[in-house]
Amino acid sequence: MQFRQSLFLLYAVLLFLCAFCSVMAPAYAANRSTPLQPTDQRVLKLGMYHSPPYYHTEDVIKPSGLSLDILTPVAAALGYRLEVVPCPFPRCLKMAAQGELDIVAGLINNPQRQKFLYFLSPPMMQFHSAFVFYGRPQAPSPLTQLADLKGRTVAVMRDAVYFPDFDNSQIFSRVKVPSESVALHMVAMGRVDYAITVEKTALGSFHDAGLQLTDLKRQPYFQQQNIDGYLAFSRLSPHFAIAEQLEAELQLQAKQGLLDKLWVKYGLNHP
Repeated sequence: MQFRQSLFLLYAVLLFLCAFCSVMAPAYAANRSTPLQPTDQRVLKLGMYHSPPYYHTEDVIKPSGLSLDILTPVAAALGYRLEVVPCPFPRCLKMAAQGELDIVAGLINNPQRQKFLYFLSPPMMQFHSAFVFYGRPQAPSPLTQLADLKGRTVAVMRDAVYFPDFDNSQIFSRVKVPSESVALHMVAMGRVDYAITVEKTALGSFHDAGLQLTDLKRQPYFQQQNIDGYLAFSRLSPHFAIAEQLEAELQLQAKQGLLDKLWVKYGLNHP
């Protein structure tokens, strides 16, 4: 008899618990702002401008490039995923200055940019190249020295940095454009005298402009130098607190030789 009473009591308790759960479950679900699911990964917005062969963001199904190859595993190690934001070079800089982007790829470091960007070491790319000038084949006199630019017009990428003698010169007029390809196109159309480009990216810029290398004439004057391109973190980014952690991961990646392997893949070498 006592055993039956115990079973009956247990059965009653189970019925009560089932009834309680059926009442409370909807109320619990209603009090949740989102359904139960794995926590969404945090996102870092990476600004990338089209600059083959290093970055491809135009006429592609999915953006690709050196900065993505470098940052994807680094961001994942900190619990973040990357979201690529394609933008013309000047727009990328402006968005980073306003905190609309977290990171911009492939920038030359200078004091003006340091005001709104934190440059992550080591550089994401290092190469020995030249800044070269292109003019129309029928131009009457070749450009043999910087002084020959006096009174001329030169198409430059808006907000770009080149080399000090050129950047600080006031003897010529600058026509600011959003990309190297636009600069080359303006030369071909006779709207400016010269365009300045990085030699290693010139071929891709000609292709994007719908030009052949023979359509314009490379000038004898050029400026050979070591070029360092950095990943830069916006100081107004909502995630700026992780900038130093991200930098530490990049330095670890460099020590492990991963950057060297990627540079070989993209045809880059140490200066």
